[in-house]
Amino acid sequence: MAMHALLKLAIGALRHIVVSVVIAGGLVNLSALADQGDIDNVVILPTQQMDIGDTTDPLQKRLEFAIGEAMMDLGILPLAPDFLSIPSVESGQQTDIPSVLRTVAAQHTGRLLAVEIDLLSTAKQEPYLIPTASVIDIGTGRLVARTSTLPLLEPDDRLEISASAAALARALARQLEQNGYVMSAAARKPWGGRATDYRVALEGFDLCERRELLTTMEKEFPGFLSLELVKAPNPTFAVYVYRSTATGQRLQKWLEQLMVSYRIAPYTSSRVLAKDSSIRVQKDRSHKIYSPLCDG
Repeated sequence: MAMHALLKLAIGALRHIVVSVVIAGGLVNLSALADQGDIDNVVILPTQQMDIGDTTDPLQKRLEFAIGEAMMDLGILPLAPDFLSIPSVESGQQTDIPSVLRTVAAQHTGRLLAVEIDLLSTAKQEPYLIPTASVIDIGTGRLVARTSTLPLLEPDDRLEISASAAALARALARQLEQNGYVMSAAARKPWGGRATDYRVALEGFDLCERRELLTTMEKEFPGFLSLELVKAPNPTFAVYVYRSTATGQRLQKWLEQLMVSYRIAPYTSSRVLAKDSSIRVQKDRSHKIYSPLCDG
């Protein structure tokens, strides 16, 4: 009898524990759903076809795909445009895209941000294409982020397209977060966490090239906090303390992508070395970076 009573008490206690775990699990899920409701939604607008027989610019389509990939790499998960039912333009009539997007916004919690990709041209006799991206808050109609990258010298180069898309995504993400938008539910960003002081050495870069590189690292790289010069003993060598919440691995990756945009990588004329909190960016002094500001 005593043994039977003990078994009943044990089973009752076990049931209580199981019910508590289920309730706790439900509360966790509800909390997660609540957090999801606070996340702002992003959709990359697909290139529209003006006539039934026309095809979209293949470069712009590749850029749209690449910027979606780059956003996911930053922890931003865009809505799939295939589920937005944006109709194609027929008989010369203009599709009411804002109306469609407002309908989509009403179906989701959080704000809806529309990312529009475009290609501008330089004013030279042989124009190059400049990738640009703009973000519109559908609820307010305000332009909340806008950026561009260096012109594409080789539009068929996959690495160059990926580097341009990554630059656009990083700049947009930083601008949106600065303007109060919540782009990810994760407490820890996939690209970083705690603040770290990195010792960044730039070797082979003249003053103009250093300014170009550091300006990009300040304005574009997520997690940037501060930058301080440590020493610059000669015109092509300088050391800085770069404080950021990004990991060293991500900073190395972003710098390598930046070297592609500057047209000095992935060739032997540049290297990005990282170990612990030290980063060395080496460049052959005879190779100028591709930048209108530095006559490269």
